[in-house]
Amino acid sequence: MHVITEHKVVHERYTTENRVAGDNRPIGQVVDELKTEAKEFFNTRLQMLMQEMKSKVNIWKYAIPMFVVAGVVLWVAFLVLTFALVSFLAGIFQPSNYAWCFGGLIVGAFYLFIAAGVFFLAQKEMAQAGLAPTRTMKVLKEDQIWMQNEARSQA
Repeated sequence: MHVITEHKVVHERYTTENRVAGDNRPIGQVVDELKTEAKEFFNTRLQMLMQEMKSKVNIWKYAIPMFVVAGVVLWVAFLVLTFALVSFLAGIFQPSNYAWCFGGLIVGAFYLFIAAGVFFLAQKEMAQAGLAPTRTMKVLKEDQIWMQNEARSQA
């Protein structure tokens, strides 16, 4: 019984000394630590990616309806400008007043201006947000550099 207790004390001292010194740890312990750290590393990166993509989707939810509005207003402008062109050409052949034609041109140009403004605003929002998860990519690049530096220092 005394031998078992003495062996246990020697084993505890060996593992404590190795933890403090940082060398000659059992391979199973090192593998378990690496697995745990790798799991935490990937979980953190996955959470970061999910959060960034959620943020981008929220921006897309704002920009996509603006694109739709721009498309609808552009369609209305096309219809009004088409009506104005038709009425202008009809006025050429009839001796009549062109006042309603110029009105159609002004309204069509106004709608076109509105559509262009909304479209460029939505385009600006999408360009600022981008499609790639830039923050996650930056952190992963930093992690890659850190791992390379660690590998060099270990070699």
